[in-house]
Parts: sequence; C-alpha cells; structure tokens
Amino acid sequence: MVRTLLHTGIATSLALIALSASAQQAADGIEEITVTSNSRKSEGLADINAAVSVIGEEELRSIGHTHLQETLNRLPGVSIHRNNGQESLTAIRSPVLTGAGACGAFLVAENGIPVRSSGFCNVNEMFDLHAENASSVEVVRGPGSAFWGSNAVHGLVNVVLPKAGDARQVTLEQGPRGSQRIKAQLGQDQGNFKQLLLVNGTSEEGYRTESGFDQQKLTYLYNYTTSNGWELDGGITHINLNQETAGFVTGFESYKGASRTGNPNPEAYRDSKNTRAWTTLTNTLGDWDVVLTPYVRDIDMNFIQHFLPGQPIEDTEHQSIGLQSVAFTDLSNGAELAIGFDAEVTDGSLIQTQPNPTEGSFFLRNSIPQGKHYDYQVDVEQVAAFVSYEQSFQSGWDLSLGLRVEDTNYEYDNG
Repeated sequence: MVRTLLHTGIATSLALIALSASAQQAADGIEEITVTSNSRKSEGLADINAAVSVIGEEELRSIGHTHLQETLNRLPGVSIHRNNGQESLTAIRSPVLTGAGACGAFLVAENGIPVRSSGFCNVNEMFDLHAENASSVEVVRGPGSAFWGSNAVHGLVNVVLPKAGDARQVTLEQGPRGSQRIKAQLGQDQGNFKQLLLVNGTSEEGYRTESGFDQQKLTYLYNYTTSNGWELDGGITHINLNQETAGFVTGFESYKGASRTGNPNPEAYRDSKNTRAWTTLTNTLGDWDVVLTPYVRDIDMNFIQHFLPGQPIEDTEHQSIGLQSVAFTDLSNGAELAIGFDAEVTDGSLIQTQPNPTEGSFFLRNSIPQGKHYDYQVDVEQVAAFVSYEQSFQSGWDLSLGLRVEDTNYEYDNG
C-alpha cells in the first residue's frame, strides 16, 4: 500500500510539473531563433532559404568554450580542427583547407563585419573573434548570399555580440596546466542610452613544452536612439594574442611516447593585435528600412612560419575604413527587395625575412634563400553593389534571387 501511494504521489507530482511547464510555455510562447548573417538584419531562422545553424546564448554559456572549435563542431557540416594554442583549420561542407587557399574560402565576421580585409585574411583568424561573451554564433554552410562578397565561398561564421544594457557578471576560472580565465559583462541601461563592457582574459601554459598563450579581449558596446528616429548600435573591440607555438610531432607512433608533450619548435611564436570600431545606423525612411554601418579596423601580426622550410618570419599589418549599406522594402506582391552598396579602402604592408639558411634538399636550399623574401606596401580599393529578391508562395516554395557586382583593385609598391 505504501509503495502504491508513493508511486501515485510521484506520478501526480510529475504530471503537475508537466502541466505547469506546458502552461508556462503556452503563456510565454516558444522563443524564435533569429539570424542576422543571411541578410544583415534580424529574421526568423524558419524564414531563411539557406543552410544556417545558430548556437544561442544559453548553449554557449553551458559549453563555456576556451576555443571556438569546441562550439562550432556541434553543428552539422562543420569541422574545425584545433591546432596549437588558438590556431585552427576550417572545413564547412568542404575539405579541411590549409595554406593560402584556406583563408579566402570562409568569411569570418563579428556583428556582420569581417575581422580582416579581403586579401589579408589568415587561416587562423577566428582567434580575432570575441566569441566567449557572444549572444549567438551563426554559421552559413555553402556560399554566402549576395549580401556577402569576397571570402564567403564555402561558408560564413558570424559572431553576434550581446545588446548593450544592464549586466553584472564576473566569472573566474582556474584549471590544469596553469590555465586561468576571467570573463565579465558589465553594463548599464540609462533609458535612451545603453552601454556594455565585455572582458575575457585567458592564460594557459599548454600541455606541451613552451606552448602556452595569453590572450585578452575587450569590447565596449553602446546603443542610442536620436530624436529624429535613427538608432545607433555600435562599439569597439580589441583582441591581443601572445602565443608560444608548438610544432608538429613526427615519428612512428610518436603519439604514444613522451615526445607527444615535447615541442620540436620551441622558437615558434605568434603575436597578433586586432582592433575594430563600428556603428550601425538604422531608420525607416518612407517605405524603406535603411541600415548603414561605417567601420574601421587595424591589424598587426608577427609570427615565425615554423611549418615552412627555412622558418621565415612574417610581419604584416593593414588598416581599413569601410561602409556597409543596405535598404529593404516590401513589394505589393509580398516579396522583399533589398538593394545595397559596400565600399572599403585598405592600406597594408608585409615584410618576410629568413634569418637562417634553409636546410633540406638541394631544391629547397636553392629555391628558398636566406634574407628578405617579401617587402611591399599595398593600397586596396574595393566597391560592390548588390540586389536581393525574396518571395514565398502559398504552395510552400520560396524564391531567392541575388546579384552582386564587386570590383577590387590592388596597387603594390615593392621594397
């Protein structure tokens, strides 16, 4: 009898909990997943005619990744291979691409703004994202839409930062191998003006000899609405990485022995700084919703290419100023029309030198000389215009049409 009463009580309690949860869900409704990376504006995931996946804030918080690979590999069609420190190799519906071809295959963006200029990308550039404090991470599998041009060939990774507003959260973490991290979100909502500060600082010794890194990420966000209806949503992000890079472990079954924790390239390193500032202005002018995003970026990276014969040292930097603009309107037949224009000007330079002679075969010694390999400055002008047409039919079919025309000019000055 006691057991029967106990089972009945448990069943009743579970039923009441389920009913309460159902009632609460019905009252609150199911939260709609929104995406910005397909068309530069927030739209429901179910309304997008593209292969898009989204990892939301709650899931990002539960993952608590120390490397973006830990998050992205949960998505279908995505395979991120983590290299040493904060480096990575990417595959999105593609082979795992390496070398120069890899950095031009995927567009890596934060709040819709590419972290590096076209032509100056790096295969590891996802370490320039402030993804630890993101509100969501969006991945477009396959070529990007007409809203995106260069580099969105195989896919797009877009980190969406939180909206400015009230926040008071500080997290301290400590783990094995000297790993330490601080994360913080501090913000204020002052009515018409909102602001938010995001902080992430990570230090790790690494499990291999001389393979540690220190990385700091700082983002300030703000939101302000003017008296004439313009909404300003912008911020500034600074990323700093100082990494001691471990080289490849070679040899038969080397992964089984003590050599797997060694480092055949203790001299290797990577130092990178990335600063970006932007403001997105939105307003409704007549029948058009207008979105304008001016931005600037400043990148400086220095590292030893320990993976190449001769181990040359590369020092590259570039500064950009650009504008993304688009206007949306609803047509009388229920379709949506978008027209946009993008422009960017970049001033860049690269110096690559090899301090020591090349070792190896006769071909390598004679084709990769000691001394200066590259020394140039380059001015880049890039302009693009695009149009997009989206329509849904009652039969269930969706029609997406896009056209983008892009022109990029490089002017080199070789040293």
